[in-house]
Amino acid sequence: MNRKTLVLMIVVMLGIGSAASASDMTPSTSDARASMPYSGTATMQDDGAIVLHLRLTSDGKDVDDTLTYKTTDRGYDDVRRHLGGLNPGESKMFTPWKD
Repeated sequence: MNRKTLVLMIVVMLGIGSAASASDMTPSTSDARASMPYSGTATMQDDGAIVLHLRLTSDGKDVDDTLTYKTTDRGYDDVRRHLGGLNPGESKMFTPWKD
């Protein structure tokens, strides 16, 4: 799935409004939700930000996107805890999780 398709899906989901639950939407770094329906690789940057390179959905569909969690984002601590900690320059594989 390319980035344009993912963006189109998000727009459609937002248009549905109350018909879609929050857990069905692509996670946002500004959300307080700790769930992550993707697997991939996490890398910590020198400034402490965590970049998630999304590769697969929890049901096995290919994805090619990234999410960046800055140290000030609400979901940052949940992501770091799920990863079991991470140090600048370090990368780890991650699997989907639901809080």
